[in-house]
Amino acid sequence: MRIPLIAISCLLLASASASAADVKSISRLAAGPDNILFVADWKAARVHAITLPAAPQKPAGTVFNVLDLEERLSTQVGGAKVTVEDMVVRPGTAEVYVAVSYGRTKTPALIVVTSDKKVRRVDLKAAASTSIALRDAPTTDYKFWRETPERSFTVTDMKWRDGELFVAGLSNQDFASTLRRVKYPFGSPQSITSVEIYHTGHNLIETRAPIRAMNFATWGGKTYLVAAYTCTPLVIIPLDDLKDGAHIRGKTVAELGYGNTPADMIAYTKTDQGKAEDFLLLVNFNRVSNVIPVSQLEAAGARPGIETIVPYGQIAGLDVMQAPLVGTLRLDNLDDKSFVFVRRRLEKDSLELVSMGKGLSFRLTDHISEYAFPEHSFKGNAFQLQYVKPLQDMLLKEEGFPEFIKASE
Repeated sequence: MRIPLIAISCLLLASASASAADVKSISRLAAGPDNILFVADWKAARVHAITLPAAPQKPAGTVFNVLDLEERLSTQVGGAKVTVEDMVVRPGTAEVYVAVSYGRTKTPALIVVTSDKKVRRVDLKAAASTSIALRDAPTTDYKFWRETPERSFTVTDMKWRDGELFVAGLSNQDFASTLRRVKYPFGSPQSITSVEIYHTGHNLIETRAPIRAMNFATWGGKTYLVAAYTCTPLVIIPLDDLKDGAHIRGKTVAELGYGNTPADMIAYTKTDQGKAEDFLLLVNFNRVSNVIPVSQLEAAGARPGIETIVPYGQIAGLDVMQAPLVGTLRLDNLDDKSFVFVRRRLEKDSLELVSMGKGLSFRLTDHISEYAFPEHSFKGNAFQLQYVKPLQDMLLKEEGFPEFIKASE
């Protein structure tokens, strides 16, 4: 029998404590307001709000080409092998915070990486922080596939929006898939909503499998949480429905492919010829990434949700663009112009922290193509000179190879 859901305000108010950060694990990070970084600690079933020292603001245009990230992270933990747990950008500073675990006991560490390839470890024990206990966290000692503790899914994603944290994960309830809303500064009672969905590939109403990646989108004057689940239904939930004690069903608006675990989801705006358009970018562990126009989500939201099985291998509900981001583990907005992402580059088996423009072209230096040969020339090809060469020159400069820019003639 699972523990019943209990809300006792005085205990919740007492759960927020001011101290140095006693971080026992890290599953997800979220950048908050005023130099605050939120750290989800699944072992302690808490969220820590760490106060970072002030950092200078940097203008847009910073690029990251850290191609030996694994070695640089390892030096900060005594040479141990590291596993990347999460990554976020500290807004406006071009500082990237990478959470790792290392050693047999999976000790957590938080490491700052900058575009000049400098790294430093954050002293969590000395950092000023407050923290709050997450209500009804999983208490079982069950391990998925004899390896992964169920409790490690206490927080599967975490996003900051308008004064509160939205925390997806599991609870100890029968309807285990849970969305928590936690106001900051900590002290107010938490809101817990259990969420079920219709999973198009499984032909099931699912109440346990948690959200794996999420973000927000607004249309028609209303804000929605957009959530991706394993194997890969895409669901929308009006934020107004996320109330304490409620049990709701998310609206399944798309199926984006079987045999996949979503890795991360970010929201961004792209301006083309003076016209701004909002997008979500979903990166996946087992599939290519999906660029999702919010206008398509709006159209899908106006239709009935998908409530019938979608055959394996078929994409349904949205016409999404694919992005060449295979191997991406975590992704964030670097600035208005660029993304930054931690990836495992499969061809070289290297862990990297690199940036890419929001035009989502590609990383030119990932490929050996016709353009890479020294004999290649743009001379006499008007189309190449007008459209291809300027893009290639920009990419070569951003990726650290300006000497490979070729003359026009």
